[in-house]
Amino acid sequence: MLILNFSNVEDLIFYDKDVQELLPTDMFSIFEQWRLSKRIPYLKSIGKEAILDFLNLIEENEIKILEFYFKEKIIVEKINYKIVKNVEINLKEEKICEKICDIQEFNYFNTYRDENFLYLTFWR
Repeated sequence: MLILNFSNVEDLIFYDKDVQELLPTDMFSIFEQWRLSKRIPYLKSIGKEAILDFLNLIEENEIKILEFYFKEKIIVEKINYKIVKNVEINLKEEKICEKICDIQEFNYFNTYRDENFLYLTFWR
C-alpha cells in the first residue's frame, strides 16, 4: 500500500512526467504552478500550495489511474489548510450532534440559529 501525502507526493507525482501525462488535463495548471515555483525561488510558496491543491483535488478515478501505474493500492492523505469553515445543518432532517462531532480540525466556533437551520462557523 502506498500513502500519498505532503512528504512524498512531490517525488512520486510532480517529478515524474509519465505519471502527469496519465492524469486528466485539468491537473495541468497545478503541475505548471509547481514547475514555475522550481524555476523562480521566491515563488516557493506557490509550489507548496500546488502540492496541497493536488492532494485535496485528486478524485477516486484519478487514484485508480495511479494505482494502475504504481501497481499498488493508494491512499491519499488530504490536508485541510483553510482557516475558516462554515456549516449549515438542517434542524428537521439531520442529526445535529453527529454532524458537529465529525468536525475535528478547528478549535473555535460560533453558532447562529433560525427556525430551519443551525449555522456554525469554525476557525483556527
